[in-house]
Amino acid sequence: MNSSPTLVILPGLDGTGTLSEAFAGGNWENRPVVVLPLPADGPQDYDALEATLAPQLPEGPLVLLGESFTSPLAARLAKRERGRVEALILAGGFCSAPRSPSLALMPLRSIFLMKPPVSLLRRFLLGDDASTEAAGTLLKAVESIPPETLANRVEVVLALTEDECPSPEGLPVLLLQARNDEVIPWEAQSKLERHFPEAKVVWIEGPHLLLDRRPDECREAVKSFLAGL
Repeated sequence: MNSSPTLVILPGLDGTGTLSEAFAGGNWENRPVVVLPLPADGPQDYDALEATLAPQLPEGPLVLLGESFTSPLAARLAKRERGRVEALILAGGFCSAPRSPSLALMPLRSIFLMKPPVSLLRRFLLGDDASTEAAGTLLKAVESIPPETLANRVEVVLALTEDECPSPEGLPVLLLQARNDEVIPWEAQSKLERHFPEAKVVWIEGPHLLLDRRPDECREAVKSFLAGL
């Protein structure tokens, strides 16, 4: 019987799990891996998402991985389920609003109704080496979610304060940081490391969407981290 804790992946802003497929679908050496999509409608604040997703977590011991938008959510679920969560992993994460809260004043819903140019996706999310196919996959994932939902999630991020992102005492933590992150500035990355002072930090050459664009490197980093627990 496999006794390895189940790795639960909470996908980023799109919430679909589509962009985590290459990472989740690789060789995990018999470790169970589950991608837990976010609800496409309804309240998108972290309190509501925590209440919705906690009952959906698999039974038994867990390792939680939060990507970008879900990094504070993963930390909250880790605290909530502390008795069976054995480790926390954050990819492209943050512990408070990584950008100025004033950005919430922008017409976010209208922005998400527009189709962004591929050059913009490469610049901020995918990296300059991203293929047209990779950009198409990202667009398809984003377009499958109501613009209001995406806007609500961005508003939640921009209102986030550090005290809303717990740091469960004694819990092993891995931070996967993107060296070429154009979404999370260095100051926010550094703040995340101070928030989890005992965490193992792995810097990976890549853009913000690390699990999508650097799945093999991320997987090997996670496997090494878990093997050392």
